[in-house]
Amino acid sequence: MLQKKIIWKLNIIDLLLIVIILLSILALIYKSVSGSGDESEYREYTLSYVCESAPIRLFDTINQGELCIDGATGDEVGELTDFEVTPIFEYVPLPETPEPAPDREDEEEISENSDDDNADDENTEDSENGDDEELRVKKNTPAPKPTPEPTRAKAVFTTTVEAAKAEHGIRINKNVYLIGQSMQLVIGNTVFDVYISDMQ
Repeated sequence: MLQKKIIWKLNIIDLLLIVIILLSILALIYKSVSGSGDESEYREYTLSYVCESAPIRLFDTINQGELCIDGATGDEVGELTDFEVTPIFEYVPLPETPEPAPDREDEEEISENSDDDNADDENTEDSENGDDEELRVKKNTPAPKPTPEPTRAKAVFTTTVEAAKAEHGIRINKNVYLIGQSMQLVIGNTVFDVYISDMQ
């Protein structure tokens, strides 16, 4: 009888130990699987940011390969792989100058002279009047102004970043980024007002 009781007690202890070991193993497996699942969600995305207008001299201060940071959150939003700058030319329209009205005295003199002169004189006057009219048109036509050097430019920045897929965009750390979202993009020591135009 004593021997049976000892075996029975040992079996209960063994069973408890086995259950504890199994639970701990299951907990470790669940933790490792859930952790690897989060890591597998992260992949490389290519983001495009559009800066509609900025002083053109600012684009000389940035280079490919620089780290890009969200100015509001401080998150690293990728490495600058490419950027395209398009100067903005501001065309100044030429002022329209009204054609001067002919003087009435000149018209009266021309009509009186035309009545007195013969046909040959009329031909010479017509040619002279034509030359005068050409000179008048040249004087009244303003010379085209040279196009000023552009002071501002539009740019498209392309970055690559490791991020997780979110419901409507991507997630970097705890922040979600969406197409069309406006933000301040810090590249090197320069800040640009941009919006996200593409996400692949």
